Amino acid sequence: MSKDISIDQHQSRLTGFLADRLPKISLIIGLAFLALSLLFSWKNIHHFSYSYLTSFMFYFVISMGALFFVIIQHLTRAGWSVLLRRVAEVLMSNLWVLALLFIPVLFMLPHLFHWTLAEAAHDHILKGKSGYLNIPFFLIRAGIFFGAWLLISRLFFKSSLKQDETGDHSITLSLQKAATWAVAVFALSQTFAYVDWVMSLTPHWYSTIFGVYFFAVSAVASLSTISLIFMILRRFGFLKDLVTVEHFHDLGKFMYGFNIFWTYIAFSQYFLIWYSNIPEETAFFHQHFNGSWNTVAIVLAVGHFAIPFITFMSRHARRNLPFHCCMTIWFLIMTYVDIFWIIMPNITPDGFSINLTDISTFLGLGGIFVWAFFSRLKSVNIIPIKDPRLPESINFHNV
Repeated sequence: MSKDISIDQHQSRLTGFLADRLPKISLIIGLAFLALSLLFSWKNIHHFSYSYLTSFMFYFVISMGALFFVIIQHLTRAGWSVLLRRVAEVLMSNLWVLALLFIPVLFMLPHLFHWTLAEAAHDHILKGKSGYLNIPFFLIRAGIFFGAWLLISRLFFKSSLKQDETGDHSITLSLQKAATWAVAVFALSQTFAYVDWVMSLTPHWYSTIFGVYFFAVSAVASLSTISLIFMILRRFGFLKDLVTVEHFHDLGKFMYGFNIFWTYIAFSQYFLIWYSNIPEETAFFHQHFNGSWNTVAIVLAVGHFAIPFITFMSRHARRNLPFHCCMTIWFLIMTYVDIFWIIMPNITPDGFSINLTDISTFLGLGGIFVWAFFSRLKSVNIIPIKDPRLPESINFHNV
């Protein structure tokens, strides 16, 4: 039976703590911890650079995954997800603040990337890659990447907001058409971005599926974040009658599926490199299995794959909202551990360690990210109120 719910009563925007106090508190926390991180950087700029990049990539993959979510929902003409799409649209719109937060990385290039140093000219492997790995081309690519992502996110977000005002159903059709080229641009640009910003930290090493690996990371992180945000919204009384266990169930299926996909890509990358045993390819895993980093790798195998595979497989688990909420937090923790394990062995090769700089940069960038998200969300309708598929989403039921 269809729900008889008046959409008018749900057009109000965020009010109370989420709209007024939370953005301000987040901004204060973010600026305070970023300032603290800068103080730590005076002591060890090298470590600060890696800590900053690690935290930046964590929040970056959330917004990139949200961008993919929005594109793919339009591309597949999905109706079930319309109620969820506005949160994803606001998450992807955070790319503008991430573009600003990427600027400090440009000043840290000599501390992050070995191929930027003069001594790289005497390395025959890096010399062969110098046509691609050079600072001017790196900057040009970064500008192109962010330009493409900001253009796509603005197109989809502004068009969605315009439909809120006009109710023009043709906007939905135009976004479906735009999604066909947007998904191709997304796939290429995100692949090269992850190669540039993460894989080139170990410039002698290469993997042809590294971009796919990080795509899986971004999908799991963004779906977990979207689900967690709706848990928070419901906790504060928003959308309780609209976003139901049926929607969380489908989000859980996507989270579970993409997490299995992450496992498949991670194992494929490791197994093929281990089997071929080519020195240029094995350097990465020699470094990341050294000392206590091997323990972190085991934690990822168990925590990122085995535990979710067993506990989140059943329909009942995905529909149990308290447990579902715990799993979204767990997935986000494992995402950070994964990114930390990929990046930080370059600065602490002897084994795992975490210090105040790592914590302060994570909280600093996180505060800015949360501030940008809720500041934008409170200025728009929480759901696309005039999307033609909204009734389908409201009455969605899993079979």
